Amino acid sequence: MNNMAAKDYQICPSIFNAYIAKVSKKDPNIMTDDRREITEEEILTLIDWWLDRKCDEGEGGMFFESQEREGMNVVLEFKKSEKN
Repeated sequence: MNNMAAKDYQICPSIFNAYIAKVSKKDPNIMTDDRREITEEEILTLIDWWLDRKCDEGEGGMFFESQEREGMNVVLEFKKSEKN
């Protein structure tokens, strides 16, 4: 079995799901069969982790832009001190 380095994988969004996948060397827009779906829980956990590090206590969230969207506003519905 050929072990692949983390640098060989990308986050690949599709119509209904997002994947961690190795992309084709011939066409970077095509995923190989070496992939797995990223679960909603993994995405939400990553967003929660990111907001904990980027938002100050008492801030309601943050606005940012991505390549796919003109702008997004991520809002916290609770104070970080209320988390378990």
